[in-house]
Amino acid sequence: MTLQADTATATLPRWRSELSTYWSDDGPRFRHIAKVAIAMTLAMWLCMRLELRTPATAMVSCVIVMMHQQSGMVIARGFYRGLGIVGGSFAGLVLIALFAQQPWLFLTALAAWIGACVFGAAYYRNFQSYGFVLTGYGTAITAIPVWSNPYAVYDNVVFTVSEVVIGVVCASVVSAVLLPRPVVPELYASSRKSFTNLLNAMHAVLERAATLAGFDTFVALIRERVGVESLRSGAVFEDPLIRLRNPIYMDFDRGFLDTVGWIHALQQLQARAAAQAHPRALAAVQELLGGLLAVVPNHAPAELVTIEQVKATASRLDAFETALPAQLGRLLQSLADLPPHERQFVAATGGALFFSIDDLRRMCDSYVAARSIVLAPWPQSVLGALARLGRARTTRANANRIAATIAGARAAVAVLLVGAAWMASGWVGGATAIVAVAITSALFALAPNPIVASWQIFGGCLGGWIAGFGFNFFVLPRIDTFELLAASMAIFVMVGSYVNTFAKTAILGLGFSLYFCFIVGITNPTVYNPSGYLDTGFALLCGIAVAAVAFSVLVPRAGEWINAKYIGQIRALIAEDARDGELDDLLYRFEAGVRDFMLEVAQAPVDRHLDRERLMAWAFAALEIGRAMILMRMHTEQLAGRLRQARGEGHGEAESGGENRPPLPPGWRAAQQAWLAALAEAFVVATPQAVDNARTATRRALDLLPPEPGIAVDANTLARYRMRALLHLTELTLTDDTLSVWRPAPLGHTKRAPA
Repeated sequence: MTLQADTATATLPRWRSELSTYWSDDGPRFRHIAKVAIAMTLAMWLCMRLELRTPATAMVSCVIVMMHQQSGMVIARGFYRGLGIVGGSFAGLVLIALFAQQPWLFLTALAAWIGACVFGAAYYRNFQSYGFVLTGYGTAITAIPVWSNPYAVYDNVVFTVSEVVIGVVCASVVSAVLLPRPVVPELYASSRKSFTNLLNAMHAVLERAATLAGFDTFVALIRERVGVESLRSGAVFEDPLIRLRNPIYMDFDRGFLDTVGWIHALQQLQARAAAQAHPRALAAVQELLGGLLAVVPNHAPAELVTIEQVKATASRLDAFETALPAQLGRLLQSLADLPPHERQFVAATGGALFFSIDDLRRMCDSYVAARSIVLAPWPQSVLGALARLGRARTTRANANRIAATIAGARAAVAVLLVGAAWMASGWVGGATAIVAVAITSALFALAPNPIVASWQIFGGCLGGWIAGFGFNFFVLPRIDTFELLAASMAIFVMVGSYVNTFAKTAILGLGFSLYFCFIVGITNPTVYNPSGYLDTGFALLCGIAVAAVAFSVLVPRAGEWINAKYIGQIRALIAEDARDGELDDLLYRFEAGVRDFMLEVAQAPVDRHLDRERLMAWAFAALEIGRAMILMRMHTEQLAGRLRQARGEGHGEAESGGENRPPLPPGWRAAQQAWLAALAEAFVVATPQAVDNARTATRRALDLLPPEPGIAVDANTLARYRMRALLHLTELTLTDDTLSVWRPAPLGHTKRAPA
């Protein structure tokens, strides 16, 4: 008996520990599904009390909006869902008013409108994109069911908008009030983790002197940062401090991408120096990079950088930048007996360090400012912010125009096919099929793998249809109170919501809950119609299947054609934006376009025809050369402005390095224009002759900017020093054969799987 008692006593703590571990992992999931059930029940009750026509619409809104667990994300998604349904309802009114008696014109206009909304969603991210998606299929929801009875469209719009608003409000209130899970702590934790990973990646990449890291490291950093941006877009609805600090986060995001680009550039310089440079030149390069790594924290995977370490890093970066000119001058002087091309590795590394230090310091300052109590002053007017947003979206549209056009055209064609079948057959459920194909085409057009996502939602709809049949015709007739109705439906919705909390089955669970509520269709009054139920479910499955087939057949993201289109996007960023774009905020817009391109390629489905490595090589080459072009133009304008200011003050020349000399050498403007034109042509045609012309123009520009005789640095000298560094980096990129950017893809290359 004593032995059994001791065994039971020892087993009890072990069970408690296992239960505690299980609850810490799955506890948030159970709280979330309980909140979904409560919000859905509240929305259904309100709709019934207000005698609205279709409480199921409000229930579907709750399920969709609460697919996220954080309250800020729920509120953000609900806000854009409300805007989208209002915009879609207005568009539905217009279509019914214009084409009430012209079915083919109505169908064509509807398909074109949905395609335009999907196109618009392609260059917005996060919940703004969701608003465009809702506008597209919200039109189908409000216009299609009443197309045969145009006079009922107004009532349908009023009921639909009211039910969606009730669902959104119930979901937002329950998420924010009942056991809330705020997004702000997760935003800070994710931002801290991404910053730590960036610093660790800097050490991991730059400590490998003779090897080149693949693009996966850099793409993973960018993708992780985009996830942080998604959290921030939800946090602005939850915490007013995040809204006020939004410009600080934008500066941090810009510095993050800049630092990733400079890490890649420094790694390329170090690898090429290890392969080609004299041992003394390689030692000088490693000494410069070692100085940077010495001031950057390096953590184990389980540790995260602290705000005190970030502050100390910013101070050490200031000291390192102050000492860098003297150190660089000493190293170059010690290598005076080596050929110029050997010293070029050291000079280019030093110049790249000047830029990377500046970007890294800005990141540290933004990181600290985002967590400080004292708010930074608002840096721009509201009109200026709106203008900046418009320019950024224009650049993003240029960067993603091909993918957006394909997504919009695919959605329009899918809607037209289902609509044509509906018109030709007179099928009663055809209207529901159009709604389903519109929802699926719009909702998953921007998914990383839309084919898999659409078939998952098909499986979820099939499961919801089967479960709904049993509930509708075996359980519902035996329910005589609202409490039993709410409890019975909550069981099914909670199962789907629980499956939705797992990343691999999120869409499957969402489809089950969404279409269970949609097909069961709780209405005032409830209608017993088995044949109508079966026809509705069959129509939904047909619509989803058509959208899935369209994703698989209509211009899938594969093949040499789409590779060429992707490369055409990145070429346009150089030939148009970097060369001739307006300098006001051009660097930010250019980098946003390149980053979106990188993410678009990284998130494309894995396919043996998609040359991901080559496309990433183009992206990084464009980032380095395009940024060099923009920064060169900016430095030229700054030096020209100082010269005009000096002349306005009565000085014919500006002081530089202790000598009276003009900030810009004679003929510099013409040389810069020739250099910009040669680089643009090299990216547009990518022929050996064009690349040679770009190298010649780069060398000619370098000859016009001779090195300074001393190491004393003032503003003009530092600007010319950075301009020379940019030219050196450009020359090295143009001669880099490892990227295979300047060579056409070999015959049969697209038939090999990417590394």
